[in-house]
Amino acid sequence: MTEIISQENIRQMASRWLTPSQDTHPLRIHTDTTDFFRLEYGDVVVLGGKPYLVRHNAKEGRFGIDDDVKFWVKSAIDLKNGNRKIIKLVFYEKFKSRIGGIEFDCFRSPKKEARILSLVASHKNFMHGYSIEDEKGNLVRVLDFIQGKSLHSYIESLNMDHQAYFYDHFPGIMKQFIECIMAIHFLHEHGEKHGDIRRDHILIDRNSGQYRWIDFDFNYQHRE
Repeated sequence: MTEIISQENIRQMASRWLTPSQDTHPLRIHTDTTDFFRLEYGDVVVLGGKPYLVRHNAKEGRFGIDDDVKFWVKSAIDLKNGNRKIIKLVFYEKFKSRIGGIEFDCFRSPKKEARILSLVASHKNFMHGYSIEDEKGNLVRVLDFIQGKSLHSYIESLNMDHQAYFYDHFPGIMKQFIECIMAIHFLHEHGEKHGDIRRDHILIDRNSGQYRWIDFDFNYQHRE
């Protein structure tokens, strides 16, 4: 049975993170995440009886391009325990891409990402989390926050000559990268695919040192 949490209870749990101005106004509490633009800084999302305090929209750069705001991806705080989370809301983005003469449809699939989260729950080379439907049936993914740089950013930050990199750092990087390739093989063995393999979609977990794949909601279809 889902626990019902009052406005006052949520305010008490969130008080340590609220600004003085927020502390004097009613909190905006959401149980329907359909319009993700309505979920703003300082709002609370309740999923399965658990409240999450929304902080910022996530941003994602790509190989030197300025960061794009991902309005459907929110950084948040689990008000039950204070842990940082990433909340991915439903966004059915679609576009066409082309490799050579082959055109194919790309789209975001919350169900695919939810399946993979369940599959890799104990795998060290993937992000972890769970999926849950909001009151309108939107399949929301609640992800553990991974503290650390992307593989791309880490290598770019190394300030040394090629010889020092090749002998002192490359062997360890390659060993971990091969583990990531084997992790993709694990997905394929189970009939799944990552869908958006990029070097900035590998995060280096600052706590464990593990290389971990993120963002596997992209899917695609192609015609002969």
